[in-house]
Amino acid sequence: MRARRFLIAFLTCLLVPAATSQDGAQPAQQAAVGEAFAALVITSHGRQVFDITTGLTTLPDGGRIYDARTKVEVEASVIKYVEGQYIDASGVVVSGEFGHFQAQKMHVDLVGSVLSASGELWLSRDGLTLTAGSLEYYANENVMVFNGGVEGTEPDFYADRLLLDTLTGDVLLDGRYMYAGAVFTMRSPEAGGRLHLKPQQAGEDYVYAAATEVSPTLLQRFSAYL
Repeated sequence: MRARRFLIAFLTCLLVPAATSQDGAQPAQQAAVGEAFAALVITSHGRQVFDITTGLTTLPDGGRIYDARTKVEVEASVIKYVEGQYIDASGVVVSGEFGHFQAQKMHVDLVGSVLSASGELWLSRDGLTLTAGSLEYYANENVMVFNGGVEGTEPDFYADRLLLDTLTGDVLLDGRYMYAGAVFTMRSPEAGGRLHLKPQQAGEDYVYAAATEVSPTLLQRFSAYL
């Protein structure tokens, strides 16, 4: 089966034949319109099916997604995408500046530069391990928002929502929350509140200092998502 490579530049779509690698993988390349995901390469692990009527490319044997701009790398069991518009993938393992996460489903809005994921979702990064119902990664802003009952095992916490600054590692628990520190446990008011978890490096490890008084700078940083 002949492989295809797709490249979008300045909103012009060109179809270019691509050679199949020795292991049978079939590479496809696409550049998104948005600032993030602008250097995106998708490589097939096997078959590649293109629907000329819809512009949908399906990689039923899975593949690898890598963006040199954001350093986001994805391994997925199935990938579907339309050039310059979106990517849908299932059975994903994802790494980037935000750490590493796994999820059943992932959607990338290439126009809005937003990556969403859901289903058996967990994330790990410096001193932080959590599970959640869903996440949205705003690549241009370097902000992650977790929803659906967020639970942390490192450190030990629960929150309705969690916001993460992927550059600094600052965490904001939003809504009803519980945080179990080394000495005491902090809980939100019944109606909910906010708790700032600030990462601090202790040797080779990271620990989090909790503060109920959230700095105006952090609130401003997250203002669009609160």
